[in-house]
Amino acid sequence: MRRERLEVILLLAAAAVCGAVVMAVELLGARRLSVVYGGSLSVWAAMISVTLLSLAVGYFLGGWLADRFPRPALLGAFLVATGGLLVLCPHTDFVLRACYRAMGLKAGALASSAAIFSLPLGLMGMTSPFVIRLLCTGKSETRVGVTSGGVYAISTVGSVVGTLLTGLWLIPTLGNAAGFRIVAVTAALVGAALFVLGMGRRGAAALALPVILVFIPGPTGRVGEEYTAPDGERVKVVAARESAHGHIVVLEKGEYKLLVVNGIVQTGIPSQFRKGKGLEDRYFQELLPYMVDDPRRANALIIGLAGGMTASMLKLYEMDVDSVDLDPTIIEVAREHFRFTGGAVAADGRRFLEDCTKKYDFCVIDTYSGDVFPFHLATREAFTAAKRVLKPDGVLAMNYIGSPKGKAFACLRATVGEVFGHLLAIRGEEGDDVQTVTLFASDREIRFNRRWQDHALDFAGFSGPDPVLMDIQRLTIPPPTEGTLILTDDYNPIDFLRAGEALRWRERTARSIGDAAFFPCSYRPTR
Repeated sequence: MRRERLEVILLLAAAAVCGAVVMAVELLGARRLSVVYGGSLSVWAAMISVTLLSLAVGYFLGGWLADRFPRPALLGAFLVATGGLLVLCPHTDFVLRACYRAMGLKAGALASSAAIFSLPLGLMGMTSPFVIRLLCTGKSETRVGVTSGGVYAISTVGSVVGTLLTGLWLIPTLGNAAGFRIVAVTAALVGAALFVLGMGRRGAAALALPVILVFIPGPTGRVGEEYTAPDGERVKVVAARESAHGHIVVLEKGEYKLLVVNGIVQTGIPSQFRKGKGLEDRYFQELLPYMVDDPRRANALIIGLAGGMTASMLKLYEMDVDSVDLDPTIIEVAREHFRFTGGAVAADGRRFLEDCTKKYDFCVIDTYSGDVFPFHLATREAFTAAKRVLKPDGVLAMNYIGSPKGKAFACLRATVGEVFGHLLAIRGEEGDDVQTVTLFASDREIRFNRRWQDHALDFAGFSGPDPVLMDIQRLTIPPPTEGTLILTDDYNPIDFLRAGEALRWRERTARSIGDAAFFPCSYRPTR
């Protein structure tokens, strides 16, 4: 009788653990894919599709096997095997790399997800049919319904717990690799207990398997090491951290310190940071201080702090700056590694705009997470909220990454134009390939006082045309001639419109800083 009760407890525990592990793997898997493919809808669509399809196959095979071999030991073996597969997931850089290079963004994300996660998720799908079959052994048919309902209820509660623990604690606190290890050991531990229950003393050795999984070495980023980027420059890995929103790496390359999130450079701050440096590098957000007579009497709100480049630049002009970033870890990294000293609030940018009562001369929206632009900050409603926090002659500035002549930017520009009367868009470089674009918007004419000539720029003392003004005139993007659509909270396909551009930007990042951008836990030191 005691053995039967123990078996019921372990079977119900297996159902709960199965639900928790499936959801944990889905969240951890999406984060694993995001290192290469970003956090776009394509990644989530791939991960969710593979999860559901794998579970469907597992449900069928599990039911078929449970009818023929209704043994707790077999179920335990499946769970132990699941643990062994999951602990290997952080070591699959070669799969991500191969699928990405062979198939690109959408197909590559789907193929990577299937190759890495379909087997462990399929094995987890076999759990519920096995548990139901074993619990119903010897019971009347009238108890099958309530038994199966109870098992799925317990599994669903486990899914809720797994989702909350993984999303709110496991990933931001311990990181992705540690998350996979904890989930793997949990599945293997329950599996080993069921295996011993079914096999008796002959299966006691299975209890050692979860312990073995604990000591399998995980991937480690070699902070402090250096490697050679594809362009020949040396790159040093300064720091690597996990947050709730991405894998954060700090690199040093030449005179610049770089903030890389999910494989995309978010900030590049030069070691010699001074007035005019941004204009020399065509970082046109430094035009903001030249839109007012006295920047010391102006204030700015920055949505999207990253490494604090814009905030620090505006402070050079003694401007009052408030910063907002969704990720508190980013704020910490900006302070620790990028000399950011201003005030910053960890909050959602759209929510902050909706609730803000303070008025600003400038509002800067620069909110990429990796290569993903949060869609809820690229809608007519979001720009209307930004306009409400601006003074009557205030200016909105946006940092956009994409093609100046792409459909996505044309729609974004048209949407901003629905809210503001005057627009000015400036390329970051020659040509129309994917690049950084700065968009200014205001209800007043956008003009500059050209006092940059008073600052000690590298091209100070020039004779002839003003090089900054020449850049502005030469790189200004004309309005689109093709049809556009207005992006709204109800309909905003910006992720899909710029999917190809995001892929090209990732390729450009890889050419600049190498595989560390994509695989920050597997650097190849060259010294």
